[in-house]
Amino acid sequence: MKFKVLFILSVAIWLTGQIPVWGQSAKVTLSGTVSDAKNGETMPAVVVNIKELNLWVTSDIDGNFHFKNVTPGTYTLTASCLGYEDYSIKIALSKAVENYKLKLNAQSLALEEVVVTAKEGGKLNSSSTINKTAIDHLQGASLTDVMQLLPGSVTTNPDLTKINKISIRDISGDDATNALGTAVIVDGARLSNDANLQSRNDISAFETTKGTGVDARQVSVDNVESVEIIRGVASAEYGDMTSGAVVVKTKAGKTPFQVRFKTDPNIKQVSAGKGLSLGENKGFFNVDAEYARAFKDVRTPSKSFDRVTAQFGYSNIFNPEKRAVSFNAKLKGIFIKDKYERDPDQVKDEVYKAQEQQVSLNLYGNWMIQKPWLTNINYNLFGSYGNQYNREKIWRTPGRVPSTSETITGEQEGILLPYEYFSDLKIKGKPIYVTAKVTANVAGKYGSVYNKFLLGAEWSTRGNKGEGKTFDANRTPSQNLRPRSFKDIPFIQEYTGFIEDKVTFTMNKKSLELSAGLRFTTIETRDYDYDVVFDPRFNARFVFLDNKWNRKGFQHLSIRAGWGILHKMPGLAYLYPDPSYVDRSSFSYNDEENNYSLGVMTTMVTETANRDLELPKSTNFEFGVDLKFWGITANLAYFNEKLRKGFSFAGAARPFFYREYNLVNESGKRPQFVNGMVEVDGKPVDYSIRETFATYNRAANGVSNDKWGIEYSLDFGKIKAISTSVIVDGAYFYNKQLENNLQMQYETSNFGGGIKDYPFVGIYAGGNTNSGSNGTKSQRLNTNVRLVTHLPKLRLIFTLTGQCVWIDKTQRLAEYQGKSLLYYRDQDKNMVDGSNPDAIAAICVNPVAYMDLEGRIHPFTEAERLSPDFDRYIRTSRPEYFTTDSQDPYFMLNMRLTKEIGRIASLSFYANNFTNSRPRRFFRSGAYYQRLNTEMSFGAELQLKF
Repeated sequence: MKFKVLFILSVAIWLTGQIPVWGQSAKVTLSGTVSDAKNGETMPAVVVNIKELNLWVTSDIDGNFHFKNVTPGTYTLTASCLGYEDYSIKIALSKAVENYKLKLNAQSLALEEVVVTAKEGGKLNSSSTINKTAIDHLQGASLTDVMQLLPGSVTTNPDLTKINKISIRDISGDDATNALGTAVIVDGARLSNDANLQSRNDISAFETTKGTGVDARQVSVDNVESVEIIRGVASAEYGDMTSGAVVVKTKAGKTPFQVRFKTDPNIKQVSAGKGLSLGENKGFFNVDAEYARAFKDVRTPSKSFDRVTAQFGYSNIFNPEKRAVSFNAKLKGIFIKDKYERDPDQVKDEVYKAQEQQVSLNLYGNWMIQKPWLTNINYNLFGSYGNQYNREKIWRTPGRVPSTSETITGEQEGILLPYEYFSDLKIKGKPIYVTAKVTANVAGKYGSVYNKFLLGAEWSTRGNKGEGKTFDANRTPSQNLRPRSFKDIPFIQEYTGFIEDKVTFTMNKKSLELSAGLRFTTIETRDYDYDVVFDPRFNARFVFLDNKWNRKGFQHLSIRAGWGILHKMPGLAYLYPDPSYVDRSSFSYNDEENNYSLGVMTTMVTETANRDLELPKSTNFEFGVDLKFWGITANLAYFNEKLRKGFSFAGAARPFFYREYNLVNESGKRPQFVNGMVEVDGKPVDYSIRETFATYNRAANGVSNDKWGIEYSLDFGKIKAISTSVIVDGAYFYNKQLENNLQMQYETSNFGGGIKDYPFVGIYAGGNTNSGSNGTKSQRLNTNVRLVTHLPKLRLIFTLTGQCVWIDKTQRLAEYQGKSLLYYRDQDKNMVDGSNPDAIAAICVNPVAYMDLEGRIHPFTEAERLSPDFDRYIRTSRPEYFTTDSQDPYFMLNMRLTKEIGRIASLSFYANNFTNSRPRRFFRSGAYYQRLNTEMSFGAELQLKF
């Protein structure tokens, strides 16, 4: 039924989106030659594009290109070739144009204009484009480092020994919810982490990206040609996200043999790559390889990271004279190993290790149809197969305590563990991802109106065929943990259709761009029934003035706005979490003298999957202004994003009653577990009933995140006298995140001074149930002043960046249903209003409700607050715990230098916080001091070209 709905929607919107194609004016042609701007040599295989019409051709062996049947009008002519600066120019076509000379400049610091920062503006939404020159000048180790060029970002040192999350418009830079909602797209294929199950559910054994976004360490920047970061409302073509998208394009085409050596105090990196021409009309072959090794601290290398990547690519244009088809194939392999040693004096045979191998194949391209009803078709087919392996081998000394590996609820005979032993937990995952996507494009000019229409469909599947968690049950890593095979978990099927129409109206030097799109998605998997969700997207841009030839006064002025809804699909970790196993010892007997033992365990098994799990939804809005006047380019954007029902895990509980048999201390008694009872000499052993609770975590939709802010960028242009450009960018970010789930927490201490457990479970407004905090509110205002000195004759570029953080505020929150849960009390536990700070003994948070041993839930009232039986359930903290930590402004300086040595080499150097400015500030909420800014760090890089 869902397939029919998707099909009907696609066809209906396709029909309503068609624009009449009759009555068009006579067509013209555009022909020319592409050549190297410096030596004049003609260049084959250069892609030349008429942007507004989605038309493209490639230059032939003699550098010639030819467009046919072009509607007269003013267009943007672009050209791109690996190793050359992108070409873009406005061109008016009123009649046939022949012998157009298109000259490309090879990428080099000898050029007059070189960009080593993020390029802003010129689009319907807020986005930044970062080219290869900027990436090389940055000297990053992973895709996360590239994000530092965005407005509002702050400098961090490269670190491959921890998971690198990618987040957009995020203060912490490490928020799991934001990272999960950020799409990473490489060569048209969306990378996914939805089939990652590499963790254990009782405690954290090792770092994992399970349930969060892609680990950016998987994307080496060495073979990256460009990165576009979409921060605003993205096209309907992009989905399965709530924050934004990072679009990566890797190398394809002819390049010299390049070798790169990079070093800093913690990372050593080497890479090599080459792009070969296979001959006329035979295409290109690219090969790239890289090895990186990193230590957390070279003085005590207890934590290390190794990465090996290799990519093989083939690209070609088939049938270039008629309906050309571009074809690209990228085969990539990656090997990653994390290793951790707890202490140099630890038991030598202990092992902490995480490894991952992955191979992927990406086939993509474009088929140029050039018909009035269909311009071209984009296609993409991507598949990846991974092999993940985590191992935790630890020396344990639990004593002779009972244990069990049963997977059903009840009382069963178990075993007694050895006094000491090695536990050896292995987690083997084999994540599989397959995606297919096709997009039909129709573009044309109809009078003074330009129109781009696209209709597409996408299918993806993901699952895991790994052996899962395995260990010796007689040497268990911990109680409450069970082996589990990932092969039994079903795959997720995702079906998507999307449609979008973009219309541009031109009025002299003014223009109006309107874009409206709709994305509709559903997923199918066992035990769940999701409806189709709709993501409408709207963007508009009005250009008041666009006159780049006006060197004095205003050259450009435009405003833009966007609104959209975005949904994130769940992964296996949220749909199919491990069942909960709560094991309690009912009887234990150990007669070492007679070599006899008996252990009886009672287990409660609880299904933790949430069949009512909903999809996170983000409603995003932005408004921006782009202008250029007197050579100054300015971009300003206000954004507001509201995420609701973000994924999380909520603590839950249920009553749990089990037997506790009386102790048998006499040697030689040989108790037996017979017919569900413990017997000694044929007689049942007396017992009592222990009344307690079993606690577990369950997938939920508790996270809400409200973000708003203002991003700004000012490019003052180059001061020719000192060959220096001045660029100022930054942002004000406000972020309020709450965990709105009701979390249950059981007090395990004894009740009333006896052996009886507490008869209640406290129910709190999510988050940290120990302190009562369920969220944070953060604010930051920062400015980056970049001085970029470029000396073309010396082939040298130097960047000095002053980072200024003007506002840095954080505050813990305790809120539920829009109301604060905080109150003060004095030494006698009486509520006080807080007007007299000397009278305040603690700041408190009450439970919202509580559960009794019959499973009934009661509201937590004033009577419970005053009762001594419930005092332990009231969360108390220092009076300053929920105060706002506000730091005075702090600053740091960074520098980067790149020097080309002829055409064969370039040398780069960077120093972050080279003045070692690390002010020590006091945080009142936690009563501790902390140094701000990243540590001083430096590194160098050598690139050779042959």
